[in-house]
Amino acid sequence: MVFLRNTKQSDDTFKSIVLIAIFLVHSLTAQEIIWFSNMPPKEAKKTVPSGMHQLSSVSGKRGQSSIIQWLRKGPSPEDASYIQIPHNKAIEFYLFSPSKKQIEGKLIAKGGKSFFMYASKEEGYYNAYLIQKEVKGDTLYITIAKSEMLNHSCRNGHKLVRGIVGPHIYSEIIPVEIKRKRAFTEDLHYFTASGDKVEYQFLVNGKPVEGANLTLVTQKNWNKTLKTNKEGKSTFQFIQDYFSSWQELNNREIYDYLLYGEITLPEQGNYNGNDYSYIHYTTSLSDGYRPAKTMYMSMFWAFVVLIATIIITVTGIFIYRFKRQKIYKEIKLDETSVTNFDTKRND
Repeated sequence: MVFLRNTKQSDDTFKSIVLIAIFLVHSLTAQEIIWFSNMPPKEAKKTVPSGMHQLSSVSGKRGQSSIIQWLRKGPSPEDASYIQIPHNKAIEFYLFSPSKKQIEGKLIAKGGKSFFMYASKEEGYYNAYLIQKEVKGDTLYITIAKSEMLNHSCRNGHKLVRGIVGPHIYSEIIPVEIKRKRAFTEDLHYFTASGDKVEYQFLVNGKPVEGANLTLVTQKNWNKTLKTNKEGKSTFQFIQDYFSSWQELNNREIYDYLLYGEITLPEQGNYNGNDYSYIHYTTSLSDGYRPAKTMYMSMFWAFVVLIATIIITVTGIFIYRFKRQKIYKEIKLDETSVTNFDTKRND
Protein backbone atom coordinates (compact mmCIF):
# COMPACT_ATOMS: atom_id res chain seq x y z
CA MET A 1 0.00 0.00 0.00
CA VAL A 2 2.88 2.28 0.72
CA PHE A 3 4.25 1.55 -2.76
CA LEU A 4 0.89 2.43 -4.35
CA ARG A 5 0.65 5.65 -2.37
CA ASN A 6 4.11 6.73 -3.43
CA THR A 7 3.32 5.85 -7.04
CA LYS A 8 0.19 7.99 -6.94
CA GLN A 9 2.09 10.88 -5.44
CA SER A 10 4.74 10.51 -8.13
CA ASP A 11 2.09 10.59 -10.85
CA ASP A 12 0.54 13.72 -9.38
CA THR A 13 3.96 15.36 -9.12
CA PHE A 14 4.77 14.43 -12.69
CA LYS A 15 1.48 15.86 -13.95
CA SER A 16 2.11 19.06 -12.02
CA ILE A 17 5.57 19.39 -13.53
CA VAL A 18 4.17 18.84 -17.03
CA LEU A 19 1.47 21.48 -16.51
CA ILE A 20 4.00 23.97 -15.16
CA ALA A 21 6.31 23.30 -18.11
CA ILE A 22 3.47 23.83 -20.57
CA PHE A 23 2.50 27.06 -18.82
CA LEU A 24 6.09 28.35 -18.95
CA VAL A 25 6.41 27.51 -22.64
CA HIS A 26 3.16 29.30 -23.43
CA SER A 27 4.21 32.27 -21.32
CA LEU A 28 7.47 32.62 -23.21
CA THR A 29 5.95 32.21 -26.67
CA ALA A 30 2.55 33.82 -26.15
CA GLN A 31 1.44 36.57 -28.52
CA GLU A 32 1.73 40.14 -27.31
CA ILE A 33 -1.50 41.95 -26.50
CA ILE A 34 -2.93 43.79 -29.52
CA TRP A 35 -5.93 46.05 -29.22
CA PHE A 36 -7.89 48.84 -30.89
CA SER A 37 -7.62 52.40 -29.60
CA ASN A 38 -9.73 55.45 -30.37
CA MET A 39 -6.82 57.78 -29.57
CA PRO A 40 -4.94 58.80 -32.73
CA PRO A 41 -1.14 59.11 -32.82
CA LYS A 42 0.28 62.63 -32.58
CA GLU A 43 1.11 62.83 -36.27
CA ALA A 44 -2.51 62.13 -37.31
CA LYS A 45 -3.44 65.82 -37.30
CA LYS A 46 -6.64 65.48 -39.33
CA THR A 47 -8.03 62.83 -36.99
CA VAL A 48 -9.47 63.99 -33.68
CA PRO A 49 -11.51 62.23 -30.97
CA SER A 50 -15.14 63.30 -31.27
CA GLY A 51 -18.67 62.02 -30.89
CA MET A 52 -19.88 59.38 -28.44
CA HIS A 53 -17.07 57.73 -26.47
CA GLN A 54 -14.64 60.11 -28.19
CA LEU A 55 -14.27 57.91 -31.27
CA SER A 56 -11.60 59.18 -33.62
CA SER A 57 -13.29 60.60 -36.70
CA VAL A 58 -12.28 62.30 -39.91
CA SER A 59 -14.56 64.41 -42.11
CA GLY A 60 -15.84 62.72 -45.25
CA LYS A 61 -17.90 63.76 -48.24
CA ARG A 62 -21.20 65.65 -47.75
CA GLY A 63 -20.54 66.16 -44.07
CA GLN A 64 -20.36 62.45 -43.27
CA SER A 65 -17.63 61.39 -40.85
CA SER A 66 -15.56 58.22 -40.96
CA ILE A 67 -14.70 56.44 -37.73
CA ILE A 68 -11.11 55.33 -37.26
CA GLN A 69 -9.67 52.87 -34.74
CA TRP A 70 -5.90 52.39 -34.43
CA LEU A 71 -4.17 49.07 -33.79
CA ARG A 72 -1.80 49.12 -30.83
CA LYS A 73 0.43 46.59 -29.07
CA GLY A 74 1.24 46.31 -25.39
CA PRO A 75 -0.59 45.76 -22.08
CA SER A 76 -0.65 49.43 -21.04
CA PRO A 77 -2.85 52.15 -22.62
CA GLU A 78 -0.28 54.76 -21.64
CA ASP A 79 2.77 53.04 -23.17
CA ALA A 80 1.33 50.84 -25.95
CA SER A 81 2.88 51.45 -29.36
CA TYR A 82 1.05 51.93 -32.65
CA ILE A 83 1.82 49.05 -34.99
CA GLN A 84 1.44 47.98 -38.60
CA ILE A 85 0.58 44.42 -39.50
CA PRO A 86 3.06 42.94 -41.99
CA HIS A 87 1.61 42.28 -45.45
CA ASN A 88 2.56 38.61 -45.22
CA LYS A 89 0.69 38.17 -41.94
CA ALA A 90 -2.45 36.04 -42.19
CA ILE A 91 -5.28 38.07 -40.64
CA GLU A 92 -9.06 38.22 -40.68
CA PHE A 93 -11.10 41.38 -40.19
CA TYR A 94 -14.83 41.61 -39.45
CA LEU A 95 -17.13 44.57 -38.80
CA PHE A 96 -20.76 44.25 -37.66
CA SER A 97 -23.46 46.90 -37.42
CA PRO A 98 -25.85 47.35 -34.44
CA SER A 99 -28.41 45.27 -36.38
CA LYS A 100 -25.81 42.42 -36.43
CA LYS A 101 -25.20 42.72 -40.17
CA GLN A 102 -21.67 42.34 -41.49
CA ILE A 103 -20.67 45.60 -43.15
CA GLU A 104 -17.68 46.80 -45.12
CA GLY A 105 -14.78 48.39 -43.32
CA LYS A 106 -11.39 49.33 -44.71
CA LEU A 107 -8.32 47.90 -42.97
CA ILE A 108 -5.47 50.21 -43.88
CA ALA A 109 -1.71 50.00 -43.32
CA LYS A 110 0.04 53.34 -43.70
CA GLY A 111 3.11 55.02 -42.28
CA GLY A 112 4.04 52.11 -40.04
CA LYS A 113 0.57 51.96 -38.50
CA SER A 114 -2.57 49.88 -39.08
CA PHE A 115 -6.10 51.17 -38.61
CA PHE A 116 -9.60 50.47 -39.86
CA MET A 117 -12.12 52.98 -41.12
CA TYR A 118 -15.87 52.85 -41.68
CA ALA A 119 -18.78 55.21 -42.25
CA SER A 120 -22.35 54.38 -41.25
CA LYS A 121 -25.31 56.31 -39.84
CA GLU A 122 -26.97 53.39 -38.03
CA GLU A 123 -27.25 54.02 -34.30
CA GLY A 124 -25.96 51.67 -31.61
CA TYR A 125 -22.88 49.56 -30.98
CA TYR A 126 -20.62 48.43 -33.81
CA ASN A 127 -18.34 45.43 -33.23
CA ALA A 128 -14.98 45.12 -34.98
CA TYR A 129 -12.61 42.13 -34.78
CA LEU A 130 -9.06 41.57 -35.99
CA ILE A 131 -8.02 37.90 -35.84
CA GLN A 132 -4.51 36.44 -36.08
CA LYS A 133 -3.69 32.72 -36.04
CA GLU A 134 -0.28 31.11 -35.87
CA VAL A 135 1.12 27.68 -34.89
CA LYS A 136 4.21 27.65 -32.70
CA GLY A 137 5.48 24.30 -31.51
CA ASP A 138 2.48 22.22 -30.49
CA THR A 139 0.20 25.22 -29.88
CA LEU A 140 -2.15 27.21 -32.09
CA TYR A 141 -2.17 30.85 -30.98
CA ILE A 142 -5.37 32.74 -31.69
CA THR A 143 -5.17 36.47 -30.95
CA ILE A 144 -8.19 38.75 -31.34
CA ALA A 145 -8.51 42.50 -30.92
CA LYS A 146 -12.11 43.56 -30.34
CA SER A 147 -13.63 47.02 -30.41
CA GLU A 148 -17.14 48.15 -29.44
CA MET A 149 -18.00 51.55 -30.87
CA LEU A 150 -21.13 53.49 -29.93
CA ASN A 151 -22.62 55.72 -32.61
CA HIS A 152 -25.39 58.09 -31.50
CA SER A 153 -26.84 61.50 -32.28
CA CYS A 154 -29.48 63.02 -29.99
CA ARG A 155 -31.16 64.53 -33.06
CA ASN A 156 -32.35 61.02 -33.92
CA GLY A 157 -34.17 60.50 -30.63
CA HIS A 158 -33.78 57.66 -28.13
CA LYS A 159 -36.19 54.95 -29.24
CA LEU A 160 -35.57 51.20 -28.85
CA VAL A 161 -32.53 51.81 -26.66
CA ARG A 162 -32.36 48.29 -25.22
CA GLY A 163 -32.25 46.73 -28.65
CA ILE A 164 -29.26 48.66 -29.93
CA VAL A 165 -26.99 48.84 -26.88
CA GLY A 166 -26.30 45.09 -27.15
CA PRO A 167 -24.28 43.23 -26.26
CA HIS A 168 -23.92 41.09 -29.39
CA ILE A 169 -21.54 38.18 -29.93
CA TYR A 170 -20.70 36.27 -33.09
CA SER A 171 -19.63 32.80 -31.98
CA GLU A 172 -20.13 31.30 -35.45
CA ILE A 173 -17.26 33.47 -36.74
CA ILE A 174 -15.33 34.78 -33.73
CA PRO A 175 -13.65 31.98 -31.72
CA VAL A 176 -12.98 34.00 -28.54
CA GLU A 177 -14.14 37.35 -27.17
CA ILE A 178 -14.95 39.30 -24.04
CA LYS A 179 -18.52 40.45 -23.45
CA ARG A 180 -19.34 43.40 -21.19
CA LYS A 181 -22.59 43.09 -19.25
CA ARG A 182 -24.81 46.11 -19.88
CA ALA A 183 -25.95 48.16 -16.91
CA PHE A 184 -29.65 47.97 -16.09
CA THR A 185 -30.11 51.68 -16.77
CA GLU A 186 -27.69 51.83 -19.70
CA ASP A 187 -28.65 54.17 -22.51
CA LEU A 188 -27.01 55.79 -25.51
CA HIS A 189 -25.07 58.15 -23.23
CA TYR A 190 -23.55 55.48 -21.00
CA PHE A 191 -20.01 55.79 -19.73
CA THR A 192 -18.17 53.67 -17.20
CA ALA A 193 -17.00 55.81 -14.28
CA SER A 194 -14.50 55.35 -11.48
CA GLY A 195 -16.15 53.43 -8.66
CA ASP A 196 -18.44 51.44 -10.98
CA LYS A 197 -18.49 47.64 -10.82
CA VAL A 198 -18.54 46.12 -14.30
CA GLU A 199 -19.01 42.45 -15.14
CA TYR A 200 -17.19 40.83 -18.06
CA GLN A 201 -17.55 37.35 -19.53
CA PHE A 202 -14.87 35.33 -21.32
CA LEU A 203 -16.32 33.23 -24.15
CA VAL A 204 -14.74 30.56 -26.37
CA ASN A 205 -16.91 29.61 -29.34
CA GLY A 206 -19.80 31.35 -27.58
CA LYS A 207 -19.46 29.29 -24.37
CA PRO A 208 -18.21 30.60 -21.01
CA VAL A 209 -14.81 29.36 -19.85
CA GLU A 210 -13.78 28.94 -16.22
CA GLY A 211 -10.25 29.74 -15.08
CA ALA A 212 -9.35 32.27 -17.77
CA ASN A 213 -7.18 35.19 -16.69
CA LEU A 214 -8.80 38.60 -17.18
CA THR A 215 -6.63 41.67 -16.64
CA LEU A 216 -7.87 45.25 -16.42
CA VAL A 217 -5.37 48.08 -17.02
CA THR A 218 -6.37 51.74 -16.71
CA GLN A 219 -4.70 54.67 -18.42
CA LYS A 220 -2.95 55.47 -15.13
CA ASN A 221 -1.41 51.95 -15.24
CA TRP A 222 -3.46 50.57 -12.35
CA ASN A 223 -4.06 46.89 -13.12
CA LYS A 224 -5.76 43.88 -11.62
CA THR A 225 -6.03 40.24 -12.74
CA LEU A 226 -8.95 37.95 -11.88
CA LYS A 227 -9.84 34.40 -12.86
CA THR A 228 -13.25 33.76 -14.38
CA ASN A 229 -15.81 31.70 -12.46
CA LYS A 230 -17.88 28.76 -13.72
CA GLU A 231 -19.95 31.15 -15.83
CA GLY A 232 -16.81 32.66 -17.33
CA LYS A 233 -17.42 35.92 -15.48
CA SER A 234 -15.28 38.35 -13.50
CA THR A 235 -16.32 41.67 -11.97
CA PHE A 236 -13.96 44.63 -11.79
CA GLN A 237 -14.42 47.82 -9.83
CA PHE A 238 -12.82 50.83 -11.46
CA ILE A 239 -10.76 52.69 -8.90
CA GLN A 240 -10.61 56.45 -8.52
CA ASP A 241 -7.36 57.33 -10.27
CA TYR A 242 -8.15 60.91 -11.26
CA PHE A 243 -7.17 63.59 -8.75
CA SER A 244 -7.05 67.32 -9.37
CA SER A 245 -7.74 70.67 -7.75
CA TRP A 246 -11.40 71.67 -7.87
CA GLN A 247 -10.70 74.42 -10.41
CA GLU A 248 -9.61 71.75 -12.92
CA LEU A 249 -12.39 69.21 -12.39
CA ASN A 250 -13.86 68.12 -15.71
CA ASN A 251 -16.68 65.61 -15.68
CA ARG A 252 -16.20 65.02 -19.41
CA GLU A 253 -12.58 63.93 -19.07
CA ILE A 254 -12.12 60.50 -20.67
CA TYR A 255 -9.42 57.93 -20.00
CA ASP A 256 -8.72 54.69 -21.84
CA TYR A 257 -8.80 51.29 -20.25
CA LEU A 258 -7.72 47.94 -21.65
CA LEU A 259 -9.14 44.57 -20.71
CA TYR A 260 -7.54 41.41 -22.02
CA GLY A 261 -8.03 37.73 -21.31
CA GLU A 262 -6.15 34.54 -22.10
CA ILE A 263 -6.26 30.81 -21.52
CA THR A 264 -4.69 27.65 -22.95
CA LEU A 265 -6.97 24.69 -23.64
CA PRO A 266 -6.09 21.18 -24.84
CA GLU A 267 -7.41 20.62 -28.35
CA GLN A 268 -5.88 18.71 -31.23
CA GLY A 269 -6.12 19.85 -34.82
CA ASN A 270 -4.30 21.07 -37.90
CA TYR A 271 -3.90 24.63 -39.16
CA ASN A 272 -2.27 25.35 -42.51
CA GLY A 273 -0.60 21.94 -42.49
CA ASN A 274 0.72 22.26 -38.92
CA ASP A 275 -0.52 19.93 -36.20
CA TYR A 276 -1.20 21.25 -32.73
CA SER A 277 -2.29 19.83 -29.36
CA TYR A 278 -3.24 23.05 -27.58
CA ILE A 279 -4.92 26.35 -28.40
CA HIS A 280 -3.85 29.52 -26.64
CA TYR A 281 -6.63 32.12 -26.80
CA THR A 282 -5.91 35.82 -26.29
CA THR A 283 -8.51 38.55 -26.74
CA SER A 284 -8.76 42.24 -25.86
CA LEU A 285 -11.44 44.88 -25.39
CA SER A 286 -10.86 48.58 -24.83
CA ASP A 287 -13.06 51.57 -24.05
CA GLY A 288 -13.14 54.79 -22.05
CA TYR A 289 -14.09 55.71 -18.49
CA ARG A 290 -14.72 58.97 -16.67
CA PRO A 291 -13.93 60.26 -13.16
CA ALA A 292 -16.39 59.31 -10.43
CA LYS A 293 -19.69 61.16 -10.47
CA THR A 294 -19.43 61.64 -6.68
CA MET A 295 -16.55 64.08 -7.19
CA TYR A 296 -18.83 66.47 -9.02
CA MET A 297 -21.87 65.82 -6.86
CA SER A 298 -19.87 66.65 -3.73
CA MET A 299 -18.65 69.81 -5.43
CA PHE A 300 -22.24 70.67 -6.42
CA TRP A 301 -23.56 70.22 -2.88
CA ALA A 302 -20.66 72.24 -1.49
CA PHE A 303 -21.64 75.03 -3.88
CA VAL A 304 -25.30 74.74 -2.77
CA VAL A 305 -24.29 74.94 0.91
CA LEU A 306 -22.10 77.99 0.17
CA ILE A 307 -24.92 79.82 -1.62
CA ALA A 308 -27.43 78.90 1.13
CA THR A 309 -25.01 80.17 3.80
CA ILE A 310 -24.53 83.47 1.97
CA ILE A 311 -28.31 83.94 1.57
CA ILE A 312 -29.01 83.15 5.24
CA THR A 313 -26.20 85.45 6.43
CA VAL A 314 -27.32 88.39 4.28
CA THR A 315 -30.96 87.88 5.31
CA GLY A 316 -30.02 87.73 9.00
CA ILE A 317 -27.99 90.94 8.78
CA PHE A 318 -30.85 92.70 6.99
CA ILE A 319 -33.42 91.63 9.62
CA TYR A 320 -31.10 92.59 12.47
CA ARG A 321 -30.46 96.06 11.07
CA PHE A 322 -34.15 96.52 10.27
CA LYS A 323 -35.21 95.79 13.85
CA ARG A 324 -32.64 98.20 15.32
CA GLN A 325 -33.54 101.04 12.99
CA LYS A 326 -35.36 103.95 14.75
CA ILE A 327 -38.12 105.51 12.74
CA TYR A 328 -38.15 109.35 12.87
CA LYS A 329 -41.40 110.73 14.31
CA GLU A 330 -42.39 114.39 13.95
CA ILE A 331 -44.37 115.94 16.83
CA LYS A 332 -46.51 119.00 16.07
CA LEU A 333 -47.67 121.30 18.87
CA ASP A 334 -50.90 123.28 18.75
CA GLU A 335 -49.73 126.82 19.65
CA THR A 336 -53.30 128.00 20.41
CA SER A 337 -53.79 125.29 23.00
CA VAL A 338 -50.45 126.11 24.63
CA THR A 339 -51.37 129.86 24.85
CA ASN A 340 -54.77 129.16 26.40
CA PHE A 341 -53.15 126.82 28.91
CA ASP A 342 -50.63 129.45 29.97
CA THR A 343 -53.41 132.10 30.30
CA LYS A 344 -55.46 129.91 32.57
CA ARG A 345 -52.39 129.10 34.62
CA ASN A 346 -51.65 132.82 35.15
CA ASP A 347 -55.23 133.48 36.25
